[in-house]
Amino acid sequence: MSSGDSKQLTATDAIKTYRYLRIAMIGTVVLLAASIWLEHRKTNCWQTSISGYYYTPVRAIFVGGMITVGFALIVVKGKGWFEDTSLNFAGMFAPVVAVAPTTDIGKLCSSVDPRPLPAEADFISTVNNNFDALLLAGAVGLALALFVAIVVNRNLRPLAEVEKGTKRSLFVTAVFLFMGWWLNGNWTEFYSLAHGYAAVTMFGLLTLAVGGRAFQHRNKSSKSYLIIYSSIALLMAFGGVVIWLFEIGGDYTTFWLEAFEIVLFAAFWSVQTVENWDEEVVASA
Repeated sequence: MSSGDSKQLTATDAIKTYRYLRIAMIGTVVLLAASIWLEHRKTNCWQTSISGYYYTPVRAIFVGGMITVGFALIVVKGKGWFEDTSLNFAGMFAPVVAVAPTTDIGKLCSSVDPRPLPAEADFISTVNNNFDALLLAGAVGLALALFVAIVVNRNLRPLAEVEKGTKRSLFVTAVFLFMGWWLNGNWTEFYSLAHGYAAVTMFGLLTLAVGGRAFQHRNKSSKSYLIIYSSIALLMAFGGVVIWLFEIGGDYTTFWLEAFEIVLFAAFWSVQTVENWDEEVVASA
């Protein structure tokens, strides 16, 4: 076959893929919200946390959605190394939120009676299997990323010449994978606390990503996006703290805190999608 017969990836193909990936993130949030709403229609009550829907018919959407969001956060290239690194690590924690479920089941508000709940041994076995699978997949992904960074993209140039953000991300990813493996085997409270710590860390990193994007607009002539992104970052940070400290929502504090952070980040993602919609693809040298 001659070279003229082969089809090459065009700039239009690349930008469409980028757009669809960003839209898919928003669609995943809508999918989770729709599933929770449908469950609420049957029960006329709410779980005390969004994570608590793991124990309801929403489980498949919740777990699948968190893993999808995690992969998308890693795959989508952030604007600048700080935003990109924050999104990458937030994406690493999102699947942990899914596969190490909360042990706080709330009021067992479910359209299907969740009792009897899984035995402790079955619960631990499930978490171990899923978490170990994440670690293995992460290790394979790290190896492939190193290969691409050193060999494919850099034409066999040494790691020292890889861009600063990529090099730091690869190193910290290796550290996180090792810590995850060690904690799963040595932290006695892993099964009860891993979910909460992962969720808090994920939302914290997402807040940093929004703040980083706002910082990039500080010297631009138009201040519209600076104001929007700064407002979202401040709301995510201070609003989240206020909701938690003052227990706004009472028994449903965690639910409203999670919903608050998800809605704000979805707003950021939507605005950034609009901002980058007509962005041109520039071939690297």
